[in-house]
Amino acid sequence: MKVEEALFSVLKTSNVKEVEREMKMAQELGVTLIPIGDERYPEALTQIHEPPLLLYAKGRVDILKDFSIAIVGSRKATSYGKMVAMNLARDLARYSVTIVSGLAYGVDSSAHVGALKVGKTVAVLGNGIDIVYPLANKRVFEEIAEKGCIISEFPFGTKPQKWTFPRRNRIIVGLSMGVVVVEAAKRSGSLITARLALEEGREVFAVPGEIFSKTNEGTNNLIKNGAKCVTSFEDVLNEFEYLSFSDAATNTEDRESDRIILTLKEGPKSIEELQMALKIPTSTLNEKLTLLEIDGKVMYDNAGKYMLR
Repeated sequence: MKVEEALFSVLKTSNVKEVEREMKMAQELGVTLIPIGDERYPEALTQIHEPPLLLYAKGRVDILKDFSIAIVGSRKATSYGKMVAMNLARDLARYSVTIVSGLAYGVDSSAHVGALKVGKTVAVLGNGIDIVYPLANKRVFEEIAEKGCIISEFPFGTKPQKWTFPRRNRIIVGLSMGVVVVEAAKRSGSLITARLALEEGREVFAVPGEIFSKTNEGTNNLIKNGAKCVTSFEDVLNEFEYLSFSDAATNTEDRESDRIILTLKEGPKSIEELQMALKIPTSTLNEKLTLLEIDGKVMYDNAGKYMLR
């Protein structure tokens, strides 16, 4: 299928000018349009029910065909859930696994951030690729566009709606050989993704959580019903023994984070003191400190200073 043909169907129009306008906007925004049947279109995605006729892609389209694992979970994730998602994504990415998720708050964004530390990640949007949603994830969005790939099946200008997210979940499943659910309530969109994964013949994994926590009720039920229990990245890779995985990462830690840790070894410091010592923009410094807190390496004390844990 040609791009123009796909656009007529996606835009639900017979107006040539509308199609030309969409193509021009793609060119201006640096977005690649990949119709089904194109050699760049991921074969795994063609195997699902209702594969998208057209992908809007920004970034490294080559990684769409790589071996991928999806990591999804609660938008209202606890610090435990965020830490698990980040570490699991980082460890899998270190073994050349591409991490797929939905760029939502909580587990999704933590998984993307973890993967970006050492490897590749794909964000599947529930809106047009020209819209950053949620806006708080703008920096992560931009970093994925630079180092990984962002995709959407929705035309430019499509705003996020309740129905767009369940629809995009089938793409997350289609791109991935397995789906790991980290923290999900009894009624959760992540459980829909897990169900879709089963229907499409993908592996389903779940991270166990506290039995009294509502946030973990869905994941614990998945394990009871046969999902593979995951406590480390090896639990995921072991399900694909027919493949060869090797540690491909050359740097296991972010350099700026290393500099922060070295500076804090001298003693507790306020955000202003760290900024002066490291000459890192405040926004970047805040981001790195947050990640170090999630990783359990840094803590914020009662005196308003950061210190090593």
